[in-house]
Amino acid sequence: MKNLVCVLYALLLTACVSSPTAKFDYNEKIDFSLFKNFHFIEHINNRVDANPVMDAHIEQAIKSALTRNFLTHKSEFADLQIKFHFSQQEKINNSSLSIGLGRGKIGGRGAASLGLSTNIPLKTDVTMLTKIFIDISHNNQAIWHGNDIFENKDEMPVKEKKQAITATVNRLLLNFPPQKIEIRELPYQSLPSDNELTSPQMGSYRDKTQ
Repeated sequence: MKNLVCVLYALLLTACVSSPTAKFDYNEKIDFSLFKNFHFIEHINNRVDANPVMDAHIEQAIKSALTRNFLTHKSEFADLQIKFHFSQQEKINNSSLSIGLGRGKIGGRGAASLGLSTNIPLKTDVTMLTKIFIDISHNNQAIWHGNDIFENKDEMPVKEKKQAITATVNRLLLNFPPQKIEIRELPYQSLPSDNELTSPQMGSYRDKTQ
């Protein structure tokens, strides 16, 4: 029951997004319905700002989303290989207070005026932009890529950050696997000839329209 509540909350966050931020690309020649299971490709993050806790949250969110889409997680040798990573950058904040000091005429007629202005930055919480990237391959061939982004404050509680990660991954994998659209040609149906339009059985088409 608790897991169901978390999933519904994450989907609610997804629905509240004002504009679509998820971006996808995939190989249209691939029949995704043939794939039944997936496994994660182990990646080593040597970055100075590596965050293994964040990686664990993203992996769990991907696993849950794909499992809901009727794919089975395996430790290795699966149909699909999953890779992911994330990037973070500080959102530019131009919040500042402008102060201007002015003075009227100095001296008599025609004298110059004196003024001074400055901008004082306001102290606000730092907003971070976190982008999640997911790459899916089959037999070492890339077949699907997606990325999405969310905003979070620098001091965002762990629970809220985890919910934001889950909502972002859900947006990315909501329509995975993509459905293959089959375009069927309608049978060609020729128009009746002039002889058929004036045959005794049908009568004259021109007579009927008059």
